[in-house]
Amino acid sequence: MASSAVMRPAEPTSARPLLLSLGSKLQPHVVGPQIMRKFQHLIRREVWAKSDPKHVVDWRDGRTWAKIRREGFYHRSDEVMISCGTVTIRDCSSRQPAVLVVYNHDIGIFQLPKGRKNFDEGYLGAALRETTEETGIAVRPLRLKFASRATIPTKASGSKDYGTEDARAGWTEGLSNESIGVSEYPDPATGAWRNIHWYAAEPVGATERDETLMPEEDDKRKFTTVWMQEHEAAERLKLDDERFMVQVAFAHLASMSRLELERSQGWSEYK
Repeated sequence: MASSAVMRPAEPTSARPLLLSLGSKLQPHVVGPQIMRKFQHLIRREVWAKSDPKHVVDWRDGRTWAKIRREGFYHRSDEVMISCGTVTIRDCSSRQPAVLVVYNHDIGIFQLPKGRKNFDEGYLGAALRETTEETGIAVRPLRLKFASRATIPTKASGSKDYGTEDARAGWTEGLSNESIGVSEYPDPATGAWRNIHWYAAEPVGATERDETLMPEEDDKRKFTTVWMQEHEAAERLKLDDERFMVQVAFAHLASMSRLELERSQGWSEYK
């Protein structure tokens, strides 16, 4: 099993959002705007969590709207590039699980498999498709145990399938194939904001590259498929957000019991 510390959902903090730098140990680091401008890497925006379970938002309070205006942002659809990718893990129940990465020969970096979603395609489906097309390895969703702010369907069986919602924090923790995280940065080629939704996945059958699964000839030339240990990926992946997502996925994996692992592996039904 992975040795990463368990990643817990955000605990109550002050109402002022914190900016967290992406360190190898995922430790919070409070910074001010003047320091943030000097950062040479991506940052993680912390969320505010209420400490009072009876707290209710006062929509008549001008400060509520001022906070939204001050910290929010918006774009036209052509100004945003929706991409989807995976942290694909093999041998999840072993002591040495490995993560699937690709070496991009065009720009000389290691990266996680990802790509733009197609029209009329779901985010999870896009993540799985892009991973297979770039690596030549068929993958399926891997359910991990973590907290999500997705809502439980009204006709669901509640805690049996999705976990129990924490009313105070507004999240539900349980086995899920929801997105494990999102990253965003300006795309150098187009200037659009690249919004990447990340999912956990596992290989289906063979773990060696099969180029018959790669429809684009350019991808066969461009990418080399590589399996890495978590620590190696954390050192060799180029982008901070991708290293962070690997750490998050492995931390969720490390928090799971053997029974939960057995329930999660091989589960391939998804919408």
